Amino acid sequence: MLSKEKLKTPVQHRYYLLILALSSSVLMWLGWPTKPLAFLLFIGFAPLFAIEDHISRHDYRHPGRTFFGYIYVSLLLWNLLTTWWVYNSTAIGAIFMLLANALLMSLPFVLFRITKKAAGTNWGFFGFVLYWMTFEYIHLNWDISWPWLTLGNGFASFPEWVQWYEYTGVFGGTLWILLANVAFFFALFKDEAILRGIFRWRSLTYIALWVMLPIIYSYIRYYNYKDAGKPVEVVALQPNIDPYTEKFAGSEDFIPYEEQAARFMALSKAKLTDSTQFLLWPETAFDGMYYEPGFRETPIFDEVLQFKRQYPRLSLVTGMTSYLIYDNPAEVTPTARYKEGVGNFDVFNTAMFVSNDNEVVYYHKSKLVPGVEIMPYPQLLGFLTEAIFNLGGTSGGYGRQEERTVFFDQDSVGGAPAICYESIYGEFMAKYVRNGANLVFIITNDGWWGNTPGHKQHLAYGSLRAIELRRSIARSANTGISAFINQRGDISQATEYWKQDVIRGTVRASNYLTFYAQHGDYLARTAAWLSVFVLLAALVKKKIV
Repeated sequence: MLSKEKLKTPVQHRYYLLILALSSSVLMWLGWPTKPLAFLLFIGFAPLFAIEDHISRHDYRHPGRTFFGYIYVSLLLWNLLTTWWVYNSTAIGAIFMLLANALLMSLPFVLFRITKKAAGTNWGFFGFVLYWMTFEYIHLNWDISWPWLTLGNGFASFPEWVQWYEYTGVFGGTLWILLANVAFFFALFKDEAILRGIFRWRSLTYIALWVMLPIIYSYIRYYNYKDAGKPVEVVALQPNIDPYTEKFAGSEDFIPYEEQAARFMALSKAKLTDSTQFLLWPETAFDGMYYEPGFRETPIFDEVLQFKRQYPRLSLVTGMTSYLIYDNPAEVTPTARYKEGVGNFDVFNTAMFVSNDNEVVYYHKSKLVPGVEIMPYPQLLGFLTEAIFNLGGTSGGYGRQEERTVFFDQDSVGGAPAICYESIYGEFMAKYVRNGANLVFIITNDGWWGNTPGHKQHLAYGSLRAIELRRSIARSANTGISAFINQRGDISQATEYWKQDVIRGTVRASNYLTFYAQHGDYLARTAAWLSVFVLLAALVKKKIV
């Protein structure tokens, strides 16, 4: 326990704030998947609280500006170290994403400082937990969504630690991390204890219990959990067609779409059996901009049907680029494009399902990449779309759909089609399960990012969806990693990066609804409501005082 006299003694260190800011960035980076140091996430934010504590105890000319500056630099560096690989696919988009995401992450810290000054330390930290969870929740659900660094995602490489996500989702992990960081701040940094060589051992013991008890429970659950549901044989393809030079029309070594389709079928035959129920081809496997109502009449679809007739039980899930024309002006969407001679139409990043009785069902990707696939809030910013999206005389981003379409075969086995980074949205995927999905199919093209941590993190995040929903996952990547993930988050048969391959596995089609699947991100919604009241109460208290 520190004496009052010792607490009042100022402790100065020339580089103290800079060291705190940089140490937070490095700790969060080292703790992020796919590095084996996830435990560092429990202390990664504590130095940022120490920055505020230090500034509030010393005479700074512009304390608020100083605090924001160090926080922003720290969060920007964490974003840069962890998600720099986005630069490989879009340089301008990556720069904007890094700058904007760090700014958005800074807002909970700014509100924390405001609340702390107005209502005291305890209310400040209580408010911060709520503000950060509210930020993450908003970041999952608005058009400028980039939830890659949602804190609960940090345990994606350690499914053994978070089997309890079936009750809380990743926001349980976010809450776990935040409270541990607050506790570490009080144990190590409050009143600049670490500079004085003082350690609060009793507090550290309580923190250890807070961290370890959920992990102990999770290991017990992990080793006692058995995959539920009937067995289903699935084949997943990794054709490994270079997205920069081979995949798309106009690229340097473009492979004609008919040849690509022939490659898909030839590779698939190596693993298909009479028992195979689902075959997965990756995102944009067919990229010829196909008109959906007329696709059944195309030669390439006829070839697919001839191929499927060899396997009577087989249903195909594949990516494609498709479009719909709106003859009725009332049907025109905010994302629709217009072209002379065609009219109003939407282009979609699509998952197509051809069932074992050859019924065709389409699902249009709903979680679109801001700036790359959609102009955020087209109702307000539609005037910018022509400048940003200029595709052969058309303008606009991709269209999307609101409902979650489940693909059912004749045996009533339902698959949830997740296109690319849709798979990192827990509540979004839970809606598929509530609509009857027994399995999750992820179709993606991770080759845009190159051989970087990006495609590895994307794969790892699938483990969290498997735990939250207790659904087996089959994953087909054009380039990246294809794999199977069981219901406790274990990854199996992971293919090598940049290697043509095809895998076959038996997964379990479950009907069980987890608590999280039923209720979604209830923790975050609760935090969002409470955060409003806490902030208002703090501001009112400040005004009264």
